[in-house]
Amino acid sequence: MKVLKECGITDPPIDLLTITAKHGLEYQEVDYFEDDVDAMIIKLDGRVIAAVNSNSSLNRRRFSLAHELCHHLYHQDRSALIDNVSVDFPEEDAYGESAKDPFETEADVFAGELLVPLPMLKKHFRPGYTTADIARIFSVSESVASIAVTSHFDALFK
Repeated sequence: MKVLKECGITDPPIDLLTITAKHGLEYQEVDYFEDDVDAMIIKLDGRVIAAVNSNSSLNRRRFSLAHELCHHLYHQDRSALIDNVSVDFPEEDAYGESAKDPFETEADVFAGELLVPLPMLKKHFRPGYTTADIARIFSVSESVASIAVTSHFDALFK
């Protein structure tokens, strides 16, 4: 909510370009990422760029940018940098299985809350709305909309 308030954003869909510009993060869509790479932060010539895979859906690109914004705002000192590129490395648990890094989980939660903030969800939610309706209003995937409604179920239905 602090990020939205700083940028004067009061209605969905969230204008991520205004937010990234205010926080010194340039946005670029690129078409040369592998399919399993959604986005990354690149530091180049004094610039900080959120490079997002242009082959992803619009909703995925928005989520990926919001995710990278979290890393830019809160994880700068924790990002693994290889040649000035922030790379997310999956950790392994005791059984050698890939486990999600807590900073990645935090960036996912941040992205969901930024794209579908509770005050706006409460303002625009109506009885009978489906996750598709919420997804359309907030320009997010149905999965992100479903998580938002589920996470804030009590606030919406009490």
